[in-house]
Amino acid sequence: MYVELKNINKSFGDFKASDNISFGIEKGKLIGLLGPSGSGKTTILRMIAGLETPDSGEIIIDGKVINNIPASKREIGFVFQNYALFRYMTVYENIAFGLRVRKNDKKSIDKRVKELINLVGLEGMEKRYPSQLSGGQKQRVAFARALAPNPQLLLLDEPFAAIDAKVRQELRSWLKEMILKLGVTSIFVTHDQDEAIEVADELIITNNGKIEQTGTPLEIYQNPETAFTASFFGQTSIIGDYTRFKTFSKVENASSAIVRPEFIKITKKGEVQKFRSSAVSGIVERTLFRGSNIELTVRVGDVLLTARRALDEPIISVGETVDVFIYRLFVTVGNKARIIENESLRENSIVI
Repeated sequence: MYVELKNINKSFGDFKASDNISFGIEKGKLIGLLGPSGSGKTTILRMIAGLETPDSGEIIIDGKVINNIPASKREIGFVFQNYALFRYMTVYENIAFGLRVRKNDKKSIDKRVKELINLVGLEGMEKRYPSQLSGGQKQRVAFARALAPNPQLLLLDEPFAAIDAKVRQELRSWLKEMILKLGVTSIFVTHDQDEAIEVADELIITNNGKIEQTGTPLEIYQNPETAFTASFFGQTSIIGDYTRFKTFSKVENASSAIVRPEFIKITKKGEVQKFRSSAVSGIVERTLFRGSNIELTVRVGDVLLTARRALDEPIISVGETVDVFIYRLFVTVGNKARIIENESLRENSIVI
């Protein structure tokens, strides 16, 4: 492993920010640290960067323990959430800053800065100040400045948080392309699930100072190992007693079940429904146009379910009684999660 954290602990007073954290990252990977606010992800990033010191444990980069190496000597690039650009320096000067601190010669600085300006697509903006740039342009400057000294590791703290939605989408693709092209090992912190799934090669899910699960976005999304991971992705609904929904096998010691919108099929009464015999009745409490689909909130007894319906399907109205069929769900036993499918799927020999 290129980057390793071994048994890392970090507390701030009574708050345990990192609780025996251990993981490894292969060279050249783009890793997403994903979790809710206060889950410990930014603390991990800051300890790797040298901006915080672990209470115990080892941080290893390329086989070398770096705990006692100052942040300025770790050869790590850091992109901050708020860009942290120098207001009175031009684009060129901001990118050149780290190279000048290292006392590189003027010719090599000029060559490196021009390379990076071309790389991040800011040609012609060299003499502009941060106040003259858009949010996306500022982030590109911050990215170029972090890359200027050729760091062995790039860290990004919520890199798209301060950017509007459309530009954020464009920058996600751009960042993934740049890191793939450069081959620099990178770790970015985010609480945005869509962002993490789209950008990261692998994810590290954090919660309450612990690691819940690691793996590729697809692996974690499809096969969550813990109740937290299963409930974290998407607009999940929690069901206390899932056996009220027909044709699910009973799991011993199950505490609850977690359902995602894509696991649910909502149909109008009288509409063709292959699994009508396994459906239950529900009442629509809310409909919301989401652009590519209609989001429905449906009440079944004391349970509220979130589901989606295609735009080309017949309109369903608030107050309407509908059929609700659940294809599959995650059953939680203690802190563990396992997926079970509606038995009627097997009986009909179809794959959803």
